[in-house]
Amino acid sequence: MAKEHKVALFIDFEYLFFTTSNQYGVSPKPEVLIDIASEYGELKVAKAFADLTSSEELRRAAYLLRTQSIEMVDAAADRSRDRVKNYTDFAMLDAIYGTYLDQEDIGTFVIVTGDGHFSSVVARLRVRCKKNIVIVGLPHFINRELYQSASEVRELDIDADGPVIDREDLTTFVTNSIQTHPFVTFNKTVSIYSKVRQVDEVAVRKALASLIDEGVFIQVVEHTPQADVRVLRIPVETEAVASGQ
Repeated sequence: MAKEHKVALFIDFEYLFFTTSNQYGVSPKPEVLIDIASEYGELKVAKAFADLTSSEELRRAAYLLRTQSIEMVDAAADRSRDRVKNYTDFAMLDAIYGTYLDQEDIGTFVIVTGDGHFSSVVARLRVRCKKNIVIVGLPHFINRELYQSASEVRELDIDADGPVIDREDLTTFVTNSIQTHPFVTFNKTVSIYSKVRQVDEVAVRKALASLIDEGVFIQVVEHTPQADVRVLRIPVETEAVASGQ
C-alpha cells in the first residue's frame, strides 16, 4: 500500500497482555503490532490503553510499549464506588472517534482487541465513514461480531510453547537470594531474574509459580515496621536436608 496512506494503531493492552500471559505464558510483542500497522501505510498514531492501577504486572509490562514509541494511556478505573468501573474501553473509543474527527487523512485504523464492544464503532467507521478497519487479535479470543464488522481480521501468531526457563538455574538464583537478603518477594525476584538472565518476565513468573506449587519454595508473611510483606522462603525440611541435619 502507498506510503502516503496514513494509519492509526489502537491497542487494548489489557486484552493483549492478559491473554498472551494467561493463555500462552509469554509477554506480548508490540513490535509485531507496529510491523502489521506499517504494512498499511505511514503510522501516524500509536496508542495503547489500560488501567495500570489494576495490576502490578500490567504496570511493569508497559515498558514494552515505550520501546516501540507507543503512547501508553492510563485509563484508571473509578474505585470510589462499591462497584469498580473500568474506563479502558471508553478511553479507547474516545481516542478512536477523536482521531477520526481530527485527522481526516487517516485511512486505516488498526485496532488490537478481541472485545465485541468495539464492533459498533468498527462497523460505523467501515460502512459510513469508508475507512479501512483492521482488527488484530489472539486466535480463539476474538469476538465473532468483529469478524463480521471489520474490513479485515488478522490473528497474531503466538508461540504456544513459549520460552524455556532453566528451572535449576532459577532455583539456585532464588535460593541464593533468600540466603543473602531478608525480604525476597515474588514480584521482585521475577523482575530481577528476567533482567539479569534476559528472559521473558511472564515465563519467569510462570516458572517460579510452578516451583512454589511443587513446594520447592513457600510464601510467608513477614511483619515489618512499615508493612506486612509476603516473602519467599525455603521450606524447613529442605533447609534441614541441605545442612545435613
